[in-house]
Amino acid sequence: MARAYIGGRGQAATKSTSFVDVEEYTIDEALETFILSKEAEGVRSRTIEEYRHYKRYLKMFLEEYQYKVNLINGLSAKIICEYIIYLKQTKKAYEGIANREKESAGLSVNTSNIRLRTLKTMCNFGFKEGIIQTNPVSNIKLVRDDEQKEVQGLNDEVLNKLLSQFDTREYAQWRDKVLILLLLDTGMRINKAVNLQVSHIDLKLLTIHIPSETAKNRKGRDVSITREVGKLLQELHMEISNYFGDCEYVFFNAYGEPFTADAFRRRLNRKNDKMG
Repeated sequence: MARAYIGGRGQAATKSTSFVDVEEYTIDEALETFILSKEAEGVRSRTIEEYRHYKRYLKMFLEEYQYKVNLINGLSAKIICEYIIYLKQTKKAYEGIANREKESAGLSVNTSNIRLRTLKTMCNFGFKEGIIQTNPVSNIKLVRDDEQKEVQGLNDEVLNKLLSQFDTREYAQWRDKVLILLLLDTGMRINKAVNLQVSHIDLKLLTIHIPSETAKNRKGRDVSITREVGKLLQELHMEISNYFGDCEYVFFNAYGEPFTADAFRRRLNRKNDKMG
């Protein structure tokens, strides 16, 4: 806790002189205050979890580069610029995550900017609330991408080659293929697709309802599916129900537990490596 003297310039301390306690927040406290405010606003738990990851990434950088910065007011524009350079040139994607860590150093421009935007949002909040005395990100710009690389789609030949790799006699591979066909059919995000509930599927109208509480823009909507994909989803759910009883969800692992997006990504990456 820092103590600030409030009084007339050159005046001796009198009864009218006062001392005001100015609270100094640690980086942890300041960023956690921001996160708690977002929880109070009703931000989704997944987003809150990501905020905590971004807080941890910043602290790891400060520790790795031996910055003896504990208070949020010690976080300067110079440190943040060095953090950006670290993300662009040194940090490895998925570092510490088995089977996903990249050999090459440096995160993509998009990933770097996601982390930077979150840090800017946190600092702007802290400055507005009086937690930070000087906003260190006020003049920090997002990372520019001069190459403007376009994401390449998969052509029919590659997709057919991928789909032919799955042995549908095996449950896990059949489930993965159905999930891929669902993603291709609807454009759903993987996290939404693996959490698909059977009650959200309308086989008569051939639609899938995405509730407002799970939609990214908080607007519920219906997406169309083909009859073929609808039939596959129905067959997959029946298969699971026969083994594990009445199930609310469509996608499960072989142990009757909910199938996760990360598990699907790992399996798909293994297919990708096998295909070259």
